[in-house]
Amino acid sequence: MAKKRNSAKKPADTQKQAEKRARREERRAAEAKAKQTATRNRRVKAALATVIGVAVVGALGFVVFRKVVPPELPGVAKPASEGRPHLESGQTIAYATATPTSGSHSPGSARCGIYNQQLPLEAAVHALEHGTVVIWYQPELSDDVAPALREIVNRHDDHVILSPNGQLTDPIVVTAWNRLKAYQDVDPEIEDFITTYRLRAPEDVACDY
Repeated sequence: MAKKRNSAKKPADTQKQAEKRARREERRAAEAKAKQTATRNRRVKAALATVIGVAVVGALGFVVFRKVVPPELPGVAKPASEGRPHLESGQTIAYATATPTSGSHSPGSARCGIYNQQLPLEAAVHALEHGTVVIWYQPELSDDVAPALREIVNRHDDHVILSPNGQLTDPIVVTAWNRLKAYQDVDPEIEDFITTYRLRAPEDVACDY
């Protein structure tokens, strides 16, 4: 009789063991899946960090490159520097060109904005030294080009000057510190000139209007 009772318990024991094995397998499978998910998440984070790092390094490199090798526009002249000493108050100088881009200049800088009468060259050169772009145009073209040039100047908050210049041989000449380009009409590239060369000068000084 005792042997029969033992044999009756074996199927139940076997079933319990099978259930335990099944639970262990489920637990192992869940742990393995969680481990795989964690590994995948770490890899995704590492890849994202790498992408962000490359982007940051690239952005910094671009900024450094622009500072070390500033951009240039095609056709822009680069006159030799004439230095930047100050003149005595009221003193004038005979520049070699009607649109100087460096050289001796007045002790006071010109205010930025639009001039209806020609700005003294000595004051204009001082403005260039402060990073201002000066746009010159032939006075006889006032009705043709001045309104469009005024629109360009008014789109900028600072460091841009517009003035007639009776000594020009070209309709429009745009100047920055040691940079110059002549235009035959109101060319869209004038905006690019301002963007490229404004504030590229020995001094960064506010230009009051």
